[in-house]
Amino acid sequence: MSTPTRGVDPYSKQVIPVTGQLTSSSSSSLSLLSIKCGCFEGDVSQVPNTRAWLRMILCDYSSDLLWTAELCLSELVTNAIAHTRSSWIGGVVWVRVEFYPSLVRVVVRDNGSEKTPTVNSVDSDADGGRGLALVQALTIGFGHRGNYLGREVWFDLEGTPET
Repeated sequence: MSTPTRGVDPYSKQVIPVTGQLTSSSSSSLSLLSIKCGCFEGDVSQVPNTRAWLRMILCDYSSDLLWTAELCLSELVTNAIAHTRSSWIGGVVWVRVEFYPSLVRVVVRDNGSEKTPTVNSVDSDADGGRGLALVQALTIGFGHRGNYLGREVWFDLEGTPET
């Protein structure tokens, strides 16, 4: 992995480490190829719009990757709206798709919260609380960074465009 440089987070104006490379679970260094970004109103009515946007962005990928990406994106966007300031008046959710040679990273950025995303173990009859565990189980990588000013939660899927 390259030595991190410093940059300014455009959402919270915080100085954060930035790197042009990603280390995958196989420890091979991957270079960023391109990025696509979208911004959506912080309302649950926007969850289908985020999925439609992602379908358009990932149209060249396998249906299995697309299905998993849509499911995981729905979970992260719903969490951002339910548990952060993104649901407040004027709140938004940003979605960023990063393309690497054999990997797609989907990042959901919210307006921040005092809460930290946590993978819970819940009873089988519980009404909720399984979403992040599902994201973790379906993806090859999952994580978060940030604080009450804004947080990014992401997942990684292995795949390349079909030709």
